[in-house]
Amino acid sequence: MNWNRDKSVRLTKCCIYIFMVLFVLICVFAPAIFKWIISFGSNSEKQPGYFLATVYTGAVPAGLALWDLRKLLKNISSGNVFVEENVSVLRRLSWYCIAAGLICLVSTFYYPLFIVISVAAAFIGLILRVVKNVFAQAVLLKDENDYTI
Repeated sequence: MNWNRDKSVRLTKCCIYIFMVLFVLICVFAPAIFKWIISFGSNSEKQPGYFLATVYTGAVPAGLALWDLRKLLKNISSGNVFVEENVSVLRRLSWYCIAAGLICLVSTFYYPLFIVISVAAAFIGLILRVVKNVFAQAVLLKDENDYTI
């Protein structure tokens, strides 16, 4: 199989759309999913309310991140890679990850394992900030190069 940039972008777009569908399904069926999950735990008398609050609060940055990822891939597939809009998208994506990390950090008060998701989300947010800074420098270099005769 001959793999190229276009196939990679198509695969990533497909994955984003799959995640969008899964996102909607999880939001719709979250009450049933968490009642089922909690029934397996030792504290089966707990109500899934706390979990649902985390899921629905976390759904806001997750949904926005999926939307912005789609926008970023659209720009990349159309050849607009080092542009200011992509820097803005990467900045927002990093804040969405940090917001998700904070939501999970607060959720560790009722379910300590959320700390793992919190740290992972914050770390991904940090990585995105670094990538955003690299893109911002690339945009400056590209603009400088475009104005050079």
